Amino acid sequence: MAESCENLVGPATRGDVRAFDALVSLHQDRVFALAYRMLGDSEDAADVQQETFLQAWRNLRKFRGEAEFSTWLHRITVNLCLSRKRRKVIVSEPLDDHVLVRSPDPGPVACLERTETIATVRRVLDAMPAHYRVLIVLRDMEGRSYEETACVLGCSVESVRTRLHKARKLLREKMRPYIEEEDA
Repeated sequence: MAESCENLVGPATRGDVRAFDALVSLHQDRVFALAYRMLGDSEDAADVQQETFLQAWRNLRKFRGEAEFSTWLHRITVNLCLSRKRRKVIVSEPLDDHVLVRSPDPGPVACLERTETIATVRRVLDAMPAHYRVLIVLRDMEGRSYEETACVLGCSVESVRTRLHKARKLLREKMRPYIEEEDA
């Protein structure tokens, strides 16, 4: 994908609409997924997806190639999501795998407990400040590197590490009452 993306960015910056359409096709699913994870609503995510590509088209000549095109798009997406009034994070399956241990043959009780745990994690993440949620989405849910996360957010890698540590600490603190409930 990176090679074909590189071949399309040049022509698109020169106004080639077909090349830009191809870039949209290559990146639209990941842009939507990121927006959905940050906003928690498919209509809002679709709006942000559309706004992302509109802004990208309008500002394509400003793309300097210092980062990958996908990173530039995701930075636009994150900025648009952060500027929205509604800021919910939906926990996706990748985070479920990290947060929850699945039994090999879950029965109805295990399924109910898993559903309740996912709902709790969603509420806790939703209540977190947006600048922490975005870090958890990019690093823990999307699996991006520290470098890519820093590039998307426009900060240093060290800043990402520091803020992510604080975000994870806050998430643990907010989850503690629910975990202690289970242990009792």
